[in-house]
Amino acid sequence: MRKALIFLLITALCITVAIYYFHPDFSWITDASSDANGPIADMDQPLPQTVLVSVDNHWVDLSTYKGQVVLIEFFATWCSGCVDETPSLIHLQQKFSDRGFTVVAMAIDDEGEETVESFVKNRQFAVNGTPTAINYPVLEGSIEIAQKVGFEGGLPAGVLVNRDGKEVKIIRGVVSEAALSKVIARVVKN
Repeated sequence: MRKALIFLLITALCITVAIYYFHPDFSWITDASSDANGPIADMDQPLPQTVLVSVDNHWVDLSTYKGQVVLIEFFATWCSGCVDETPSLIHLQQKFSDRGFTVVAMAIDDEGEETVESFVKNRQFAVNGTPTAINYPVLEGSIEIAQKVGFEGGLPAGVLVNRDGKEVKIIRGVVSEAALSKVIARVVKN
């Protein structure tokens, strides 16, 4: 009996250590995209007319993305969740760009344009073990403009827009790449 108890304690300790160090993705247990009150929820509204300047100092009209599936990601350089999910966004851009998908980030950073520009141009993120720069457009925004586009508060957050220019999903908080990938794949198919 004592050997069995020791074995169970060692097994539980090993499992705890493995989960702590390897951060397995349990998104297959619960699909976040299916819960209307969860991190990925349905919405149905047209993308409002919005023109912003990019960190490359070009004016970008969001309506020019009509015909593509677009993930508008609201972020700030000081938001640790935003920074942590950047490698996933880079990877999703790589994975789906040939299927008419793009990420468009909207900085609602109160640190100023120089901070955002430095973050975008100088940071490298580990994507599949390779240091990679941000590979999607980053626009300078504000809380007011972000709210017009669908931002409800709380970072990170995003809005998924279908090919017809309709906002179809709202993403609240940090969501696993696997769950986000599933939702993007469904919208890209339609």
